Amino acid sequence: MARDKEEQNEEKPSPLSCLKNISFPFNTTFLIANSIFLATSAFWFVTVSTLHYKTDECNRFVTTLGIFVSFSLLSMTLAGFYAAYYKSDCLFRIHFFIFFLWMFVVVAKAVFVYRLNNETNPRLFPGTKIHEFRLEDYSGWVRRLVIKNDEWYRTRRCLVKGNVCNNIFSNQNMSASEFKQMNLTPIQSGCCKPPLSCGLTYVKPNNWTISRYYNNVEDDCRTWNNSANTLCFDCDSCKAVTIADLHHTSFSLTFNILHIVFSLSIGIVGWFAWLRILRETEN
Repeated sequence: MARDKEEQNEEKPSPLSCLKNISFPFNTTFLIANSIFLATSAFWFVTVSTLHYKTDECNRFVTTLGIFVSFSLLSMTLAGFYAAYYKSDCLFRIHFFIFFLWMFVVVAKAVFVYRLNNETNPRLFPGTKIHEFRLEDYSGWVRRLVIKNDEWYRTRRCLVKGNVCNNIFSNQNMSASEFKQMNLTPIQSGCCKPPLSCGLTYVKPNNWTISRYYNNVEDDCRTWNNSANTLCFDCDSCKAVTIADLHHTSFSLTFNILHIVFSLSIGIVGWFAWLRILRETEN
């Protein structure tokens, strides 16, 4: 009886025995994937770094972020490539440490985009084609993350310097009805005109006067000024469309989910490659 039990225990497969029989070339696949990403991230890093020193202050936030992301991806793929090539346990540990940090950032970005999708709610003003945005539509943490009051002057300066309102100010003979049927961008809607709910009378695209319907309750109505360097750049509506514009440039939620799935797939292949190397080392 004891011998039969021993034979049954020997024949009983372990939960991980199926993994030992897998012949899929995880290490080779991981090596090829990292070599592709290594070349791509290196090209990206060099390109963004070159642009960073050629661009003006207003665009350096984008290039600085690009340098950080490309360098992180370059470091991760470089560690992964040499880990797979030399079958190094230490390099695999470094690679996966950076990988988990990368996945945290990717997931956090997806959550942020999801919240922006839910909170970005442009209002179509009756009788027009103009959508208006409200800062109070966004939760406090989104406003604090994107709009920092003590640094708004930098964003404001870049908006003025970028001449974001020139397209709608180029036709000074435009009638009020024509203006209200324009398809304005979020930035043009929030920063280049007063909120239509203010009841100001349209004279020219950059000239609005007080009427008997003037609404002086809203802060933005009192903030508006016809000066080209003021307009509504200090309005809450301008801050709101800055967040909305970020929503349009952050790619879709579907793209971010696919990014997570793709990154996890590469990570899983690398994980199995690492396990196989550890098993070979033990043997």
